[in-house]
Amino acid sequence: MSLAIVLVEPTRPANVGAAARAIKTMGFDQLVLVNSHLHLEKEAHWLAHGATDILENTLVLDSVAEVKSQFDQLIATTARERGIQRHYLTPEALNEALLSQTTSVNNTALLFGRESCGLSNSELALCDLYSYVPLINDYPSLNLAQAVMVYSYALSQVNNRLKIKHIDAGQGQLQALKQRTSDLLQKLEAQDDTKLTQWLLDGISLLGDRDCKMAHQLLNDIHRKL
Repeated sequence: MSLAIVLVEPTRPANVGAAARAIKTMGFDQLVLVNSHLHLEKEAHWLAHGATDILENTLVLDSVAEVKSQFDQLIATTARERGIQRHYLTPEALNEALLSQTTSVNNTALLFGRESCGLSNSELALCDLYSYVPLINDYPSLNLAQAVMVYSYALSQVNNRLKIKHIDAGQGQLQALKQRTSDLLQKLEAQDDTKLTQWLLDGISLLGDRDCKMAHQLLNDIHRKL
């Protein structure tokens, strides 16, 4: 599994540069910008401070939907828990979840929203996991660069594990499991219960490698009985 940091429509070059410095400091090397070319600005390079290679290799995509098409798993970061019923993980809990998925997920994108308003509801709907940083005081909240640093530090264990772990052919199995489950629900005409369906698919996103394999075996047994 590889992990990319995605900034959605950032508005300040300084934040992009500081984010690049943060992710390189913690051992990451993939930066993606959505609908933005601020990584080309001089201010971004000044703030990157030794991480200009991250900026030079930045991938630019047009939308979160395009990010979805290129990554197996999308993780949304939010300033706080939204009203939507989702599984919200702290950075520490997210670290544990990703450590358990190093062979069942091919690539993961960690999304940070706009400085002013974060990610839209439609963008959140495209994500598989959700995370926020619990703060003692709601205000002032973390700015974009600070949030990237917090997550980069919290998830550095994942990056270290990936560098030493042999990755096998099982990658991508978590996304395949979600698709197989969705297809089965459609075949059973059970997708009308949208809340139950979403709850089930969200739960699959939390499965580790071992549980993912067992779930695939269970689906194989179910299909043989149908």
